[in-house]
Amino acid sequence: MLRLLLAAGIISISALGAVEYLKRNKADLSAGQTTRQATEQKQVTKADNKPQTVKKTALRLSGVEHIARDQTGHYRSNIKLNNFNVQGLIDTGASTIAINETTARRAGIRLKPSDYIYEVSTANGSTKAARAVIRQVTLGSIRIADVEALVMKDSSLNTVLIGMSFMNKLRGFEYKSGRLVLRR
Repeated sequence: MLRLLLAAGIISISALGAVEYLKRNKADLSAGQTTRQATEQKQVTKADNKPQTVKKTALRLSGVEHIARDQTGHYRSNIKLNNFNVQGLIDTGASTIAINETTARRAGIRLKPSDYIYEVSTANGSTKAARAVIRQVTLGSIRIADVEALVMKDSSLNTVLIGMSFMNKLRGFEYKSGRLVLRR
């Protein structure tokens, strides 16, 4: 338990330092697209034996996402947790992704009551949480596999927090012109 608290403290301090560093080193955003289209041509033969060229369009993921601040000053984005769509709040002060039981169930994460063994402090007070690993987290063009998460009771958490267990798997993130830029 002491190791867990120590690790959480170190991660929180590191996250605060990263935020301060990024605030001091703001730069302008350069225009760019987050996704590119790749077109592949393929020869097919229809039933009348006449060959035709068919264009197949595939989406290539660039691995860069620009997230604007919302009206409350937070960075929110639609994400997929194991192919379950949900809106999440980017929270560099959270050591892991934090989700409630309902979101976990909808994302295919099955837990038993005996899994809730970790004591955590939230804005709503102390509660028990269960550790889980999300197979795939997708935020726009960024996909991250095997991301650690904490699952809490529904009454303890009403939003999805995207914490440092996701952010630390990125190549980097920075704040530019009021936007959060994530790079895979």
